Amino acid sequence: MKARALVLLAIVGVLSTSSVVAAQQARLPQPNANGDYTARTSHSSWQVVDPDPNGLNCRWSSQMPAEWYAPDARLPRRDVVNWGVVRRFATGTVLTANTTPAGFATMTDSRGLPWLKVSIGNNDQICLVRANSRFVRPR
Repeated sequence: MKARALVLLAIVGVLSTSSVVAAQQARLPQPNANGDYTARTSHSSWQVVDPDPNGLNCRWSSQMPAEWYAPDARLPRRDVVNWGVVRRFATGTVLTANTTPAGFATMTDSRGLPWLKVSIGNNDQICLVRANSRFVRPR
């Protein structure tokens, strides 16, 4: 009887651990059919998977105010693909997403495509990388 109870406890323990791992993995942002991470997410850890030997471009507008997150900030046109490249990240680089000001790590450009806000310095300094599975993945 004791042996049967121990076996049942062991099975329950394995199933519980598997459920926790599955739940944690299920919470990772998932790309849509085009590879875009379109759902709003507060997930903060991402890894560069872009194989480009020059690195993944991270863009920012020279017209962006220093306090870009302020409610009254006057933001430039969101044609992010035309903004300047301010950083490049090699394949494998782990990025930390910035969730300022509303708790979300992504924003959309003028075409409706998602971009990941990446922390690059103090005082909420960021740049943007395309939030697409060809370039980054959650970790």
